[in-house]
Amino acid sequence: MKTIRVLFGAAGWPCGVLEIASWAVHEGLAEAVVAPVEPGPTAAVPGAEQSGVSVLGDRENEEPLRAIRGFSRRRGLGDRLVEEDGSPSAATREALAAVGGRFIQRLIEYAPHVVGFRIDGGQLEEVKGWVRAVRLFCQAEVVLGGPTATSHPVEVLEETGADYVFAGEAEEPFNRFLRLARQRNSKDRAGEIPGLAYRHGGRLWHNTLPGDGYERSRADIDHALGGTALRRLRNAVRPVAPAGVIAANRLDWSLLEGFERVEFESLFFTGGRGCPGACTFCAKLHGGEVRVKSAPQLLAEIEGADRMVAAGALRVQRWDLFKHVDDRELRPRRVAWVAVYDEDFFLHRKRAVEFFELWDRSPLNERYRLSLQTNPCSLLTSRGAVHAELLEWIDRLKPMVQLGAESFHPEVLARWNKRHDVDQLNAVLDALDKTGQDYTVFQLLTDFDTTAEELVESLRRLILAAYRRRRMRVASSPLTIPLYDSETRRLLEHDRRPGAGRAGHFTDYERPQPGWMDPLVADLADRADAELQWALEPEHRDGALLAAFEAVLDRIREERHRIGAAAGRGGRLWIGQLHDQALRALDQIKEARFQAIRPIG
Repeated sequence: MKTIRVLFGAAGWPCGVLEIASWAVHEGLAEAVVAPVEPGPTAAVPGAEQSGVSVLGDRENEEPLRAIRGFSRRRGLGDRLVEEDGSPSAATREALAAVGGRFIQRLIEYAPHVVGFRIDGGQLEEVKGWVRAVRLFCQAEVVLGGPTATSHPVEVLEETGADYVFAGEAEEPFNRFLRLARQRNSKDRAGEIPGLAYRHGGRLWHNTLPGDGYERSRADIDHALGGTALRRLRNAVRPVAPAGVIAANRLDWSLLEGFERVEFESLFFTGGRGCPGACTFCAKLHGGEVRVKSAPQLLAEIEGADRMVAAGALRVQRWDLFKHVDDRELRPRRVAWVAVYDEDFFLHRKRAVEFFELWDRSPLNERYRLSLQTNPCSLLTSRGAVHAELLEWIDRLKPMVQLGAESFHPEVLARWNKRHDVDQLNAVLDALDKTGQDYTVFQLLTDFDTTAEELVESLRRLILAAYRRRRMRVASSPLTIPLYDSETRRLLEHDRRPGAGRAGHFTDYERPQPGWMDPLVADLADRADAELQWALEPEHRDGALLAAFEAVLDRIREERHRIGAAAGRGGRLWIGQLHDQALRALDQIKEARFQAIRPIG
C-alpha cells in the first residue's frame, strides 16, 4: 500500500479531527480529507413512515444518486442500493438521512482506507448511522475518537459497530496505527497502540484502562508481572499528546472539502490542553499537564481559518457582538466569534499577554471578537488582586471572558474542590464590570447530592450576584455530567449506592436529571433551567432570573400542597421550612432587582 487514504467526517466544527488529520499528513503517513457530515432535509418517501427513515429529497441529492447508481452497477449489488426504478433502496435512504448525499459521494469517489468520526455526548444513535453508511459504500476501517470514546471506549466500540476506538489524545496513537497498517498482519500488533480499543479474533480488546481503577488489568492480578503498578505500564495510561507534538503540528486547512455549504456560529480553536485543577465532576479529558500552543501558532491558525472564510471555503455568521460594550466605535461593528478553547486560557499568563499584543496589531480584530474560558483564580495575583496587565488588555480588546464560576455557594465550591472561593470570584467579577463590557459566568445548579434547600440557596446567591452586575451573562446547566475519571463518576459507579438509579450504561450520563438524583431536586433544577436558558442574553437576563426562582417556588408550593395531610408531622414541617426559605429569598431577590433597575453604563 503506497498511500493510505483517510476520510474524516465532521458533524460540526472540524478543528478536532483536523488536528489529527494534519499531524498524519505532516508525518507523511496518509493522504487525508475532512468533509462535513450533512444529513439532508427530509421529504415524504413511500414507506418512510413505516421504516422511520428520513431521506434527502432536494436537488442536492441528484449528483450523489448518480454516483450511487454507478457504484451499484460496478459492484453488481443488484437492488441492495437502488430499486429497479432507479430510486434509492431503504438502506440507501437510511444512509442519506444519516450522513447526506455529498458525504456518500465522497465515500464512493475517494475510496478511503480509513474513515474517522468524533463522538460526543448524546450522539450514539447518530454515530451508529454513520458507521452503517460507511459499511454500505466502502470497505474502509471505521475509527472513532472524542470525549465519549475516551470515557467509554469498549462500550462505544461494541455498540457502534466501529473497528477501532481511540481513547485519549490521538495524534501519536493514530499515527502509530497508520504505520502498523503498512505491515503484514498488523492487527496482531494493535496491542502496541496506547488508548486503542479494537476487535480481533471475535473479541473486544482495550489497551488503555482508566487510571482510577474502574477496570482491572492483568497487572493487578498476575503475580508473574512482579506487582508492576498499573500507572507505570506504558500502555495502561490514557495517551496525551506531548508538548512537542502540539507545538509542531499545524492545522492544514487545505484538507477541508465541502464546508462552503455549512454556516458556523463561531470559529473554534484549541489553544491548549490540560488543567491542574481537581474538580470532582471534571472529566479530566486532557490530564493535569498543561500544554499550550504559542501565541504566534494560535494566531496563525486563526489567520488560516480567516483566509478560508475570505475565499468562501468556510462560512461563519456575523452579528453586532460588541453592542453591550461602552466603546461607541465598537458597538455597531458586525463581527464573528473566534472562540479559543483551553481548560483555562489565562493559566499561562505570559502567552496570554503575548497573544493579546499580536491580536491588537492584527486586522483580525476588525472582523472577529475573541471568546476565552478561564478560572477566576487565573486572573488573580498571589496576593489576591486582579492581575493588572491582563485586566488592561481585557479592557482594551473587549474579549468575551467566560468564567468557570460554577457556583456562588461557598459550601458547594468546597465540595466540588474548586480552585477559587466566593471572595475571589467576586473580586474578578467586580474588576470585569469596570471594563465596561459583557462577560459570561458558567453556573451549575446541582450535583447528584444537592438538596432542595441547597438549590434554593444557590439560585438565590446567583441571582443577587447578577443583579449587582448589569453586564454579567449567565450560562447555566442544571446538572454535571461526569465522565472518565471524575470523582463524581467514581462515586456513582463504585460506592454501592442503593436503588435502581445508579449508572448502568454510559448513555445514562447524558439523560436530563438522572434517576440517582432526588426527584424533587431534579424537578426544581429542570424548571429553573427552562428559564435560565434566557439569562445568557442581557436583554432577557433579569426577567429570566426572576422567572427561574418563581418557577422553583411554584414547584415547592405544589409539593407542599401534595404532601398536605398525607405526610407525617416531620414531612409537613420540612416542606413548610423549605417554602418559608424560598419566600424569604424571593423577597430579597425582588428588592435587589428594584435596586438594580438603571441604564447600562
